[in-house]
Amino acid sequence: MKGNDLPGTMRRFLDWNEAREMVSGGMAIGSHTHSHHVLSQLRPDQQRQELAQSRALLRQQLGMEVDALAYPVGAASCFSDQTQQLAQEVGYRGRHFHFNGGTNLSKKDAAPNNIRRVGVGGESWPRFRFG
Repeated sequence: MKGNDLPGTMRRFLDWNEAREMVSGGMAIGSHTHSHHVLSQLRPDQQRQELAQSRALLRQQLGMEVDALAYPVGAASCFSDQTQQLAQEVGYRGRHFHFNGGTNLSKKDAAPNNIRRVGVGGESWPRFRFG
């Protein structure tokens, strides 16, 4: 085992029962596509399948409509205007999140299919809280 590797017995993901418990406790669940491919590198029909399959599986397992989407990787080069259109076509009506950084200070900045997020890795709690 390398220094940063997790032990083989440590779980890294939650299971469907835990996800259902989170939903019943009031947590929101969003989609991150089915297999985490960079959407902009896929043909439109493949993008549509990734988006639709994830949403359908979440509906089936959690009994709810999932309207929010976080683009895999999230960089500007990882999704396109076409990706955003396809997401709306398959039923994502909520927020679409990316990881280009920046803030959402105005309505233009916080357009539903263009919510910015910032990374918090390596930041101290005071810096994250007041940054």
